[in-house]
Amino acid sequence: ELVFERLVLDDPQNHVVSKSKYVDQQALADAGETRVVFYLYQCFSRLNKVAAKLENEDYETIEKTIVSQASTCLCHCEIYPGKKIPQQVFYLLQEYHAEGGHQESLESFLKKCADCIKGRFDAEEEQVSLLEVLSHSFNLLKKRFGKVSIANRELFVLVDILKYFTKSVSMAMALLDFSTPAELVDLRSFQESLLGAPLCVSCLPRKEADPFEFFERPSQALMNEHAITESNLWLPLKGLAVELHNLFYSLLRLSPETRNRTLTWIGHCITACSERGKLWNNQVSELFMAVQSGDGFALNLGAVLLRLARPFSEPYSPKLLKVQHQYCSFEPKSEQEANATCMHIRGLSKETCLVPREEGAASESPGGPFNFSTECFFACQRILSLGFRVVHERLARLSQDLNRVRRVYEEARSQGGDSSEVTRRLQDNMEKGMTRFLSLKAVLLEPDSLEHMLQFHVACATWLCHLATAERLDAFQPLCLPFPEHGNARLAYVPEFVIENICDCIVFVKRFSEKSLALVGTNLEHLMTLILLFMGSPQRMNNPHLRARMAEMLEVLITSADDDHFSSIIPSMNRERLFRNHPFVAELPSTLLHVFVSIEMTGQSVTFEQKFHYRRPMYIVLDHLWNMPDHRSKMKSLAAEAEANIECSSPPLFLRFINLLINDAIFLLDEALSYMSRLRELQQERQQQQPLGGPLWSQGEANMQHVGMLAHFHNVMGTETIRTLAWLTTEIKSLFCHPTMVDRIATMLNYFLLHLVGPQKKNLKVKDFSEYEFKPQELVQNICRIYTNLGCANSETAQAFCVAVSRDGRSYSPELFPQAQSVLLKIGQSILSIGVGELAEKILKAASHQKQEDEAIGDAPEEFLDPIMSTIMNDPVVLPSSGITLDRSTIARHLLSDQTDPFNRSPLTMEMVTSDKDLKNKILEWRAKRMTN
Repeated sequence: ELVFERLVLDDPQNHVVSKSKYVDQQALADAGETRVVFYLYQCFSRLNKVAAKLENEDYETIEKTIVSQASTCLCHCEIYPGKKIPQQVFYLLQEYHAEGGHQESLESFLKKCADCIKGRFDAEEEQVSLLEVLSHSFNLLKKRFGKVSIANRELFVLVDILKYFTKSVSMAMALLDFSTPAELVDLRSFQESLLGAPLCVSCLPRKEADPFEFFERPSQALMNEHAITESNLWLPLKGLAVELHNLFYSLLRLSPETRNRTLTWIGHCITACSERGKLWNNQVSELFMAVQSGDGFALNLGAVLLRLARPFSEPYSPKLLKVQHQYCSFEPKSEQEANATCMHIRGLSKETCLVPREEGAASESPGGPFNFSTECFFACQRILSLGFRVVHERLARLSQDLNRVRRVYEEARSQGGDSSEVTRRLQDNMEKGMTRFLSLKAVLLEPDSLEHMLQFHVACATWLCHLATAERLDAFQPLCLPFPEHGNARLAYVPEFVIENICDCIVFVKRFSEKSLALVGTNLEHLMTLILLFMGSPQRMNNPHLRARMAEMLEVLITSADDDHFSSIIPSMNRERLFRNHPFVAELPSTLLHVFVSIEMTGQSVTFEQKFHYRRPMYIVLDHLWNMPDHRSKMKSLAAEAEANIECSSPPLFLRFINLLINDAIFLLDEALSYMSRLRELQQERQQQQPLGGPLWSQGEANMQHVGMLAHFHNVMGTETIRTLAWLTTEIKSLFCHPTMVDRIATMLNYFLLHLVGPQKKNLKVKDFSEYEFKPQELVQNICRIYTNLGCANSETAQAFCVAVSRDGRSYSPELFPQAQSVLLKIGQSILSIGVGELAEKILKAASHQKQEDEAIGDAPEEFLDPIMSTIMNDPVVLPSSGITLDRSTIARHLLSDQTDPFNRSPLTMEMVTSDKDLKNKILEWRAKRMTN
């Protein structure tokens, strides 16, 4: 009663009695404290300081009285009118959390009060629950988190306060109850919850309409100033991730009950984020789109889960063996089953897996509850696919949009100056876009989280390889060739996003922080093993697009020209060693060619733009391999094998590869030259249009931007394809000169050389070749190299090539090579020009001989002519289903791209055709007779 009477006093400072003539001002202030919860806590703190001087019974009585009174006042605030009791818990923690000696005392005081309130409520002695008592402080905390900046030190004060509520089971359960929204599928509700609010604090805006806080007016700052701002942001971003990891770790360790509720909360968060991964969400132009709600939230949650995954983020960690691969295939039928199996992340069974499951196959039963390692592993993978990967894709699109707007801006400036309305509007858009770009890049590049992510993905690579090859999963076993197939069926339960995340992270590092690969060191070999095991195997990874993405990751492992400086010598050595000393690297050329070919053979619609993204890194890797003797030898042996088996029912790998190379070169260069010609016309039209900003100008600008973009990527891909053919033909010749291939490559080379050096070349001249990556001099040089590689030798294959060049009546003429020599001399290629001159003479002789032969056999009977090519057949064959007779080389060429009869679409292979020996003999006799005459 005495304590209660003290608490209800309105002016306790006027009732303080001092026994000493010396006045202790602090003691006087404490005794006259008007805030009820503060006064009781101070009593509790002083009691603990003198505990050693008291009898146990007295100590317990006093402590019980303090806790009881504190619990009563928190439950019945109306007893103390005007005291603002509900918020005092928050302000108590805010005032004392950083003072020395108070942390343990505060924890103990809160825990005892919380347990007392919960005990009374459970015993029905009290009608007010602990959640109701704490909700006032929780609301204050939530509002503060909703306004605090990542650069404000108050953020970490608020996190420290929040962590006090994780120190007891009763408070933690109240916190989790308060943080769980009614709408479990609404991401915004989780973001605005108490546990979600600190996860939203970032250098990115919380909501779509909020402004960006950092990198304002980026064009007015130097690059090193942006770098300083970026590094200044990394410190609080790392600190927040560390503190929130500690908070969630406390909740997980506190009790089985809080662990289950915490995992449930995380699972619902991840499910609520699932819309972020939808395709429509990643197809919007980034420059004019508001920031996507949840970017900062998803990235911070990913950073927390990466730190929770650290115990198994080591290659071949024994804890990885605990990860149950069936997790993502299992979908509980009820809440009871979900609780029994400890399944907290829903909807993963809808995700596409690495290989399709056998029809009618049921999801594997876990055979017991899923363990924490499994849930943490897949929670981490899922949030990385919805967070980091989505933001990286948006950053890449934003970069492309900015480049396009920059080109329009430069054009507008050149025509209308800096003061025009169009120029100012474009500059403003670029400023906003750069602010977004720098903010997104800063949060993705936070070094500590990036290092954790790299370690996690390397560990995942070892887990995937083990899962795919091991006969038993209870221990890691060394790999050997040929790779075992024991685990292919298990991969039907592993979502594609596991490998997508690995590829995305490594490609991001290549683009924005290549030095971070040094953090992986010699562990890069595990990524190479993953590539070799999965990239060339549809049995392990069915999606050809994903296998092509692995080729992009493979390109990252190649040392670049920027690696010459001293600081990167060791990382470069580690990466170079992969291509020379990795135990399975001999499989790399054939693996890469399998992927190259499989893009074309998907049976799906694959746009050329997709092929551009997929195949360009493959060209770079193949070029790198060609410069290594062992790999070059392997490619030459694949070419020899292809030539020896050119008429097999299944076309050899290398034959399909060069067939696609030629197909792509024909299509891409033809389209590129067409777009360049169209650009020239548009530029000429533009000079005659209305002034800058008029409707015709805007329409013409949009049209030119579209055509320019198409020209750019066709030029890049066409140039890469011709460059690849140039180095391939230095040592692989006879396959290109085989009757199946020789006419196609000869007519292709003639056609493009004529357009590049002949009278029509003036149609390709535009204002700036470099803007569209148009390199006519390089194209002429590489095309001429292919000519000399295939035709200059004194061999039957070279002669066959020369004949094929000469009999191309559409593009070849005696003037073609002198025109090419003129261009070569202008660009300093005199030696190549001499070789082209010698080849021209050889082809002239072949042309003369061909002319005589054509005159002699010009009136050939209809039955001797190939029905498709209208040329005299050399080796007539009969197609089994249609009964049509045509030349062997014609049908062989057709079957490389389409394994059907061209006349009735029936299935067809080379082994099914039959040679028409009688007709062949008749043709030979007739030809010999005509040539003799």
